[in-house]
Amino acid sequence: MTQAISSIAIALLIVAAPLQAQDLVQQARDAARRGQLDSAYALIQRAVEAQPDRAEAHFWLGQIAGSRAGAQGGLGALGLARRSKEGYARAVELEPDNLDYLEGLAGFLGQAPGIAGGDRDSAVVLAERVRARDAARGTFLLADVLRRGDDAQKARADSLVEAYARAHAAERLAQLRAAGFWAQTDRPERALAVQERLAARDTMDVVARYGVARNLVVLRRDARRALAIFRWVLTRPVPPPDGPSYVPAAAWWRLGQAYVQLGLSDSARAAYEEALRLLPQFAPARASLDSLLRR
Repeated sequence: MTQAISSIAIALLIVAAPLQAQDLVQQARDAARRGQLDSAYALIQRAVEAQPDRAEAHFWLGQIAGSRAGAQGGLGALGLARRSKEGYARAVELEPDNLDYLEGLAGFLGQAPGIAGGDRDSAVVLAERVRARDAARGTFLLADVLRRGDDAQKARADSLVEAYARAHAAERLAQLRAAGFWAQTDRPERALAVQERLAARDTMDVVARYGVARNLVVLRRDARRALAIFRWVLTRPVPPPDGPSYVPAAAWWRLGQAYVQLGLSDSARAAYEEALRLLPQFAPARASLDSLLRR
């Protein structure tokens, strides 16, 4: 009987170890999504130590270390960036066909400076691997890498996005991705045109309408309309992050900018404060609030 109990106890311990590690990964992800990057980083490091051969844990180490590096800045960010690269690289090593992991590593290599381990040529190779298996993801990943290069690479990035958007004119996801590309490359006029078409097709499309308001604010055009759209968006559920979505803190920050354009400083301050409540390390909102308070 004692021997049987011991066997059961050992079996339970064997099962409990990976479950505990899996819980740590989930806890780290949840903390990161709440903007608690220090806690998330501590949790994901524990998860990697508990299960060094778990690709998902290494991938999230890459994600969280990279986010923490961006928020921290300075010399400390360099070490975090290198840790991020290690996480992504190990995830790809463990699961070389996982598109999420390939995309994560390619994104890091394409964005990070060389001193932190960036390598745009390697990022292009990885993006082409993704593109061979998923045309949509690979096209926009490759365009994102190329847009950070020289003029010829930037032109190729534009051509890739334009061709894909034309070929998939009726597909919402393709159009949202194209709009996101134009917005990220400082061409809000082009992004706005795409988002206006999507919002006209479906007036309940929260992501498209958020994009309309966001780009109206960036263009400093029709702040009252942007304000009304933001108020509507912020009363709707946020779409899940595994598809087209937006960051609620960013919506509050842009709402604050709309209030500033309308001369409503008190409302702007409240919006910026809400953005920081949702995401305490959101630097753009902090900078906007500090600027407002210095006036």
